[in-house]
Amino acid sequence: MSSTASLEPLRAAQEFDVCIVGSGPAGTILGTTLASRGIRTLILESGRGLAAWLSDSRVKQLARYEYTGDTNYPLTQTTSRLLGGNSNFWTGRCERLHPSDFERHPYTPADNPWPIGYADLEPYYDTAERLLRVRGGPRTRFSPPRRGPLPLPGSPDITYLKQLCARFDVEVEDTATATPTKTFRFFNVQKEILPGFTTGGCGTLITGATITRLIAGPDQRITGAEVRTLDGQSGTARARIFVVCCGGVETPRLLLLSACEQFPGGVGNAYDMVGRGFNEHPNVGISASVPHTWATLRPTNKIARTHQFYQTFRAEGLGAVVPAIRQSWLMPNHLLSVQHAYDPRNALAIARRVFKAALFFGCSVEMKISLENRIALSKTMVDEFGRPAAHLIFNYSEEDRVLLERARQMLLGWLQRIGATDVNEIEVTWSRHLQGACRMGASARTSVVDRDLKVHDTSNLYLSGCEVFATGGGMQPTLSIAAFALRLADRLTERLQSR
Repeated sequence: MSSTASLEPLRAAQEFDVCIVGSGPAGTILGTTLASRGIRTLILESGRGLAAWLSDSRVKQLARYEYTGDTNYPLTQTTSRLLGGNSNFWTGRCERLHPSDFERHPYTPADNPWPIGYADLEPYYDTAERLLRVRGGPRTRFSPPRRGPLPLPGSPDITYLKQLCARFDVEVEDTATATPTKTFRFFNVQKEILPGFTTGGCGTLITGATITRLIAGPDQRITGAEVRTLDGQSGTARARIFVVCCGGVETPRLLLLSACEQFPGGVGNAYDMVGRGFNEHPNVGISASVPHTWATLRPTNKIARTHQFYQTFRAEGLGAVVPAIRQSWLMPNHLLSVQHAYDPRNALAIARRVFKAALFFGCSVEMKISLENRIALSKTMVDEFGRPAAHLIFNYSEEDRVLLERARQMLLGWLQRIGATDVNEIEVTWSRHLQGACRMGASARTSVVDRDLKVHDTSNLYLSGCEVFATGGGMQPTLSIAAFALRLADRLTERLQSR
């Protein structure tokens, strides 16, 4: 079929097999896989291209949300409304969750452990790595298990960082990273994968189409999705199965906005679990300098990570940590705000790199799951369609604060051992990993979706994205998002073909 900004395809007499809401990594990978199997699939995307996102204030207004809490969480550069979703701003990191993440550990909710294990996702990790063209060198003994090397060899060479980290007894590896074929550096799913959806004959993509609510029938099946556009069009998408892939803020918001007679508190929210358990990956960071060597004179951006300490603090009742070490001439810390990344002091620091090599030591930490951290509906802010915006309530636990401090002290100790100078601690930054607000589990009393990502209260509504993670782990979520989407594609294919 095709890609269009018109709602005309919704007027067809025949309903779609599957309607997917959102074209980020989850929606694009799921939709493309289903369409390649001959399943009539519709993807509805609220945004359009990058130009519209940058120039149309109405589109940006659709992504606004409120925040209260003590985490100083950013309100900008966190969510987006554009084709490809947040993959437009993704650096391509593709790390697996660890087997221990799926097992009980100090941050596993006692009443809601993961309903699946690492083995359930492992074959889909393999497929996802091939699909995303993940590159990387040999993995260390501390990394998640795998059945073979990564699809593509690693680059750039991080021999210098390996030698540097060996001085404080840490084993590192290069970061597994998606490799684009159609852009210079970053992997965008709308350029690399989505074209296969729109040209394969069974996929229909409509952009600029915002879902304002899901429509439920008397039997609690979802019978349609109400669609509106900024230019005044409206319609209803009809399908046998619906999958919401709107991200960690907008997915729970849409479920709450869909409250009706059948679902008074929102779809899937019979026990007030929709939106609860939101978590992220805060990062401590430190910049420093060391004398130049031949290896540091070349102006490349080298990044290494270590899994060596993933379990270290869990033994103390805390979460996982993932330290990263970077040596770079020009690249600022990409998680810093533009104001901090490019202020005059940092410009001066770049000039000083002629005389000393710059290092960045950082550490991403897992957050403890709290039901009080949640996505709710705003009582004061509405979007362009008059619907309540999302309201994020997000606070640190005492364990979060302790773990951030333990990570900070660990990094400072490493820098001291190599004699680093110009040590400067950077503000806590956020990874924009919007996790856990529609978590998976065995019971509707403690979760929103089951082990196959079906919403407990319905027979034909599924969710896909890191909002379904039962715990946050310490790793970047995109590869796991892709693996879950591929696993869901198999489940939906089996279901549709069995009828």
